[in-house]
Amino acid sequence: MPRTTFSNLPKWLISQYNPTRSVTSLSPEIPPLPSVNLDITLAGLFREHGIADPIVIDIYNGYTHFDVHPQILRETIYTQDEDVGLPDNSIEALERFRNLALTYKTVKFLLALGPVDVFLYSPVNAPAQIERILSPLPVHQRPQVHYIDLNQQDIQEQLEQVTHGKKLWYYRPKSYMLQQDTLVSPDFAYTINDKRFLLHPSIPTPDLEMVSLQSEDLSTSVFTTRPLPFVVKLRRCSGSQGTWVVTSEDEREIMLAAMKQYRSRGVPEVQISEFIHSTQPHYSVNFFIGAPGPSNESAVVTFLGATEQVFSITGRWAGGIIDYQSQESIKERLMGTINAVASTMIGSYVGWVGIDVIIHERNNRTVVVDLNARLTGGFVLCLLSGHFMEERGLPFAQAKGFHYEGQPADVYTRLATFIRTGQVTVAAVTETLPNNCTTQLIFGGRNREELADMKGIIQETLNRRPDIS
Repeated sequence: MPRTTFSNLPKWLISQYNPTRSVTSLSPEIPPLPSVNLDITLAGLFREHGIADPIVIDIYNGYTHFDVHPQILRETIYTQDEDVGLPDNSIEALERFRNLALTYKTVKFLLALGPVDVFLYSPVNAPAQIERILSPLPVHQRPQVHYIDLNQQDIQEQLEQVTHGKKLWYYRPKSYMLQQDTLVSPDFAYTINDKRFLLHPSIPTPDLEMVSLQSEDLSTSVFTTRPLPFVVKLRRCSGSQGTWVVTSEDEREIMLAAMKQYRSRGVPEVQISEFIHSTQPHYSVNFFIGAPGPSNESAVVTFLGATEQVFSITGRWAGGIIDYQSQESIKERLMGTINAVASTMIGSYVGWVGIDVIIHERNNRTVVVDLNARLTGGFVLCLLSGHFMEERGLPFAQAKGFHYEGQPADVYTRLATFIRTGQVTVAAVTETLPNNCTTQLIFGGRNREELADMKGIIQETLNRRPDIS
């Protein structure tokens, strides 16, 4: 994106932003944060959908190809196909990712969990920093955070203390959950989050098939002979990792090189599907499946919101945008698709679900290209229509990650003008390397143009360095 110039800022931003103000002129004290009232919380959804038991949530991912920490070893039962997607194999890059996995990638969900037990690992997550993130919430919407100390040798005992007497719900299944009282069977969660599950006849999908990597000669396989364009996906991956959109012969060669690598790693098969042409947004559609009634078929399915997926120039998932004004019309159009997918899980799954859908430009057919029975990137966005649209007249909002030089507190001082008005909310911030931070921000706008302006101003402001004097 071109560097934003202050001379062409829209008037609504000029009135709020003073480009001549130095970062160091801001008070080192973080100002009181405005209240953030959620439409509903995840805990509230569980209560409203038939779950009376106390719940504890594990919002951590599980990784297969590296140890997150000496006490958090790689997953060996509920394995994932994806690697961590590092641009290089340097120790620094791996350590940065480990820090992100323990902090930012988890904390970004905290804001919308509500009054439910959840655990984080310390000292990587500092209680003061977590309290700052949660402080805008009213007390009755804040989660009860428990800290498991990685400096101690009894983390399994600590974990048992947190989970004892509660139903465990989780972001991704892990082997330790086989000894837990879980709300959803880890085996079932593992099955429905596999691309193979999209073969279920009730789910409307593109034309797709599973192709073996181990028995195929790649040089003469469908990967080489299939006409362009098409899409290849690993069975168990997220965040657009493990996806190849093949629209040219050069992209075919890149995909083939990756398939050779994954075959050598032992990946058994991948999904190959038709490429869907669409001029409409690619939606991440979020809904909640409740507990079934006595018939095991009467669970309530609640639409929560559809976000437009944003991708980087390299095709990686880079956040989402929501238009709160369009949610009812989107719901009417997609509720049939939602119910079709939900019917495959009712009775065995309770909780948040996201499906990625594309609407074909030629025949207006709606197809499901991904099923994520877990919290999604649009999780918090879907629950903030009151905060942005009703209270502040901002019908559009976006969730996006930003990197900047400085300390975690700097995001609050550098963006104080917008945070004070509630136009920007900090969902997560962590120091991933010394003096290098990653933050997840949610920001609103009156239209798409203003939303794009805000993104540029945020990046510009975070990139400005303090005056040295």
